[in-house]
Amino acid sequence: DMDMLETGNYEQAAHANNKESNMTAEEYKTEFSMWAISASPLTVTTPIMNCTQGDYKNIPTAGLRFRPRAERRLADDSCTISLEKQLSLSKCEEDVSFGCNDTEKSMWTSQGCRGEFKCDGYDVTCNVDGEGTHVCFCGPPPPVNCTPWISDLQKEILFNQEIIAINQDVTPQGRPIRSDSDAVWARVLSDGSVAVAFYNSADNDADISVDFTELGWTSTTEASVRDLWKHEDVGNVTGSFPSNGDKYTVAPHATQVYRLSKLQN
Repeated sequence: DMDMLETGNYEQAAHANNKESNMTAEEYKTEFSMWAISASPLTVTTPIMNCTQGDYKNIPTAGLRFRPRAERRLADDSCTISLEKQLSLSKCEEDVSFGCNDTEKSMWTSQGCRGEFKCDGYDVTCNVDGEGTHVCFCGPPPPVNCTPWISDLQKEILFNQEIIAINQDVTPQGRPIRSDSDAVWARVLSDGSVAVAFYNSADNDADISVDFTELGWTSTTEASVRDLWKHEDVGNVTGSFPSNGDKYTVAPHATQVYRLSKLQN
């Protein structure tokens, strides 16, 4: 079985080795087509939820009172703060370059201090660069807002019921039908029809066709042909597809998938 599908993933997906996918739309369709005819599990990495971290309201620095430790010890509502890990080159020193605010459930940093803190029992990363005093919220992470979403390309590919039906059939997986080429793949399906994929792995256009004798049929066999990506009937052909010695031009890295069904004489 082949690995997980990258179908339609661009910047919105998790990526191996910190690299974004750079596949074209045709290459994504090729991927899905070849997984289907090979009977590989259609395990997608596509995120179906568009999630963003909520934001707290900006905490103004004006009017905040920076309460030193000695004073906090005497106050019932005092916050607690400690430096867990310094992230900056500048030294972080309590009441000098970081500390608690008197209100607003927040902490402050200054003089270039950046770090990970424990503030009122919460883990807080206050990693704000730049001059001046910076304020960070002390509390649980803001809520995450998620909206169901996938791209139009992903809908076209992942919701293609005709291609999925090829994958979900119970017959043995498809394979290249020629020993010297991977251009034509075929898979006999449980209803007697044959799924055929014209696959172009080259960087230039390729002219591809299939003789029915390569599918185990006779040269006089007549069959109907359906294009599973265009979702349309191509017509009836005899002996080969296309008929009469014609060939279909397949774009670089593209795949065309058809379902050929014998016609009864």
